[in-house]
Formats: sequence, C-alpha cells, structure tokens
Amino acid sequence: KRTVEDTWRHIGHLVETIEPGECKNYFANAGYASIKT
Repeated sequence: KRTVEDTWRHIGHLVETIEPGECKNYFANAGYASIKT
C-alpha cells in the first residue's frame, strides 16, 4: 500500500478475518488471559 489511509484500510480488512476464538487463544497463550474465566 502506498498511502497511510490504504494501509489502515488493509489492516481493517485483515482484522475482520480473525475469528473470536482465534483471538481469545492468542491472548491466552500470550499471557493476557483474564483470571475470571
């Protein structure tokens, strides 16, 4: 991407492809999981 706006737009599209469970697993494995599960 050649502009900041295009880059952010592309990132936004990429974020939409992440499933909630995948996101949850990432944060849990990174050590950011809440103790109140």
